[in-house]
Amino acid sequence: MMPVEEIRVLKPSEAEGFVRIVGMAYPRQEMQVPDMKERWINRIRESMQEDPGVSFVGCFRDNRMVGVMKWFDFHMNVHGKRLLTGGIGTVAVDLLHKKEKIAKSMLLHFLRAYRDRGVSLVSLYPFRVDFYKQMGFGAGTKMNEYRVSPLDLPAGSKQDVIALSKEDRADILGCYNRYAAKTHGMIEKTARELDAFLDRPEHIAFGCRKDGQLSGYLVLQFKQVRQENASIHDLHVKEFICETPEAMRGLLAFLRSQADQVRRCIFYTQEEDFHFLLADPGNGSDRLIPFYYHESHASGVGLMYRMIDVAGYFRQMADHRMGRESCTLTFHIRDSFLPDNEKSYTICFRDGLPGLLPETPAQADAEVSLDISDFSSLVMGAVRFHSLYQYGLAHLSRPEYVEVIDRLFAVPCKPRCTTGF
Repeated sequence: MMPVEEIRVLKPSEAEGFVRIVGMAYPRQEMQVPDMKERWINRIRESMQEDPGVSFVGCFRDNRMVGVMKWFDFHMNVHGKRLLTGGIGTVAVDLLHKKEKIAKSMLLHFLRAYRDRGVSLVSLYPFRVDFYKQMGFGAGTKMNEYRVSPLDLPAGSKQDVIALSKEDRADILGCYNRYAAKTHGMIEKTARELDAFLDRPEHIAFGCRKDGQLSGYLVLQFKQVRQENASIHDLHVKEFICETPEAMRGLLAFLRSQADQVRRCIFYTQEEDFHFLLADPGNGSDRLIPFYYHESHASGVGLMYRMIDVAGYFRQMADHRMGRESCTLTFHIRDSFLPDNEKSYTICFRDGLPGLLPETPAQADAEVSLDISDFSSLVMGAVRFHSLYQYGLAHLSRPEYVEVIDRLFAVPCKPRCTTGF
């Protein structure tokens, strides 16, 4: 007999069950210590009651909690337009119920719930990329880790750099959200989220203020390099937001001035051209990549995007100009995980403006067939169409349209995101 399944938002009284499942699925020593466990429970109860943008959701089978997840309502900059999007995190399954397709059931419920709300795009950080790619999520922009000697940063004036305190939090939030409003892929930050980030005792904030305006800031964390030497540290730049080149130069000059105490400055950035800033972009490994390329950074695939309503997305973005091409394209989308999304969509582009046609015409200029995961990455600008075509991931009825489609979906900068969830 099949168990009776229910997926719903958790009550504050069920926070302990949430912590129990998460603590076992993602073993963390502090969650097993009674005092720390109680803090986690209280923190989650507080979030349940006071944070309207976050939902704690549980999966129950025969009234037993067997899986949990967190849902996030995000306002994301998507090609310059502020869109409500969904995020999902902390997907965890009770150890006794692994391999029972509980995660699949929870993911599908999440996708349908946000689609029913009129949301067309969601995102997540994968514990395994292949697992979520099978569920239709496509890779976003890679994150790069640079390990830079401070003296390889550009010299300059740090006269406008100041230490930031709790009194500056409204200015920090304003600076971040102004930057997010101008940057494709960025998610708006809430005051609650910023407070949680800055209240960590290891985080120290500095900013560039000129004529009363905070135009850039960074949040740092010092980490001791060797246990037997407390005088040498690496400096991890946890967040680096700059609205102006002047703010960036001032903050980099400030970091450069730490060379006497800091061995390496560790940057986490999605800037593809970051190495041009550095006198020597080498990361200290002294490794050469054949034939003679100096290793500069490590890269990782992380945030993934998924279109959950293709038609809804193009209706929402009808006033977004995608280049200057004029043509009619039919996209045949494969989406076995969310069948409501699997169909053919015909878009009429007029001078780059997309218009969704209610019916597929007898003949479009070209037809494209691809998986929803790759289509999601393409629409976000995380991958070029010519790459998908070259790799055999997109099939095109008329190859002469490769460059036309590539120009339609090309973006000045790939999507950026500094929000962890």
